[in-house]
Amino acid sequence: MEYHALHKKAVACMRLSEIIGWGVLLLILGATRLVLLFKHILLPLWPDLCLLGLVAFAVLFCLLVPPVRYRRYRYHIDPEQVVVVEGLWFISRSIAPMERIHQISVKSGPIDRLYGLAQVEAVTAGGKVTIRFLEKQVADEITDFLQQRIKHIVTEQGQQGSEVGTHA
Repeated sequence: MEYHALHKKAVACMRLSEIIGWGVLLLILGATRLVLLFKHILLPLWPDLCLLGLVAFAVLFCLLVPPVRYRRYRYHIDPEQVVVVEGLWFISRSIAPMERIHQISVKSGPIDRLYGLAQVEAVTAGGKVTIRFLEKQVADEITDFLQQRIKHIVTEQGQQGSEVGTHA
């Protein structure tokens, strides 16, 4: 099975998402610390050291994690199934058989659009498989392929159903 890798822009998109997420958390914690400081509420040294340690961890996380996630993220699409392999600590493999897919959508958040990326979501009765960090053109091509394949499967099943009905 041949897997496809993501475009290099995916690393920058992942990194910016992490920076925003960590930035919001650290901003809230830092603002809380400043409010306590301005209200002259004295704290021991360890909360400040913990906050400093969290800042260092966030910086390392934003630098090191996106390239690891990028290297582990793979997807495969063939006429029978959609497969996505992803993860940081735990690697998961999601599989959606073509005949089970009943809805396909292309989504693009503000950070994705900044990098010209999108995600394709294939929904089945049992869940969904999402291929993230795709170039917009690739996402559209995948969506077209999936729609054509599903249309073909539905047409095939309709013909088989009519053949069964005539022989009964």
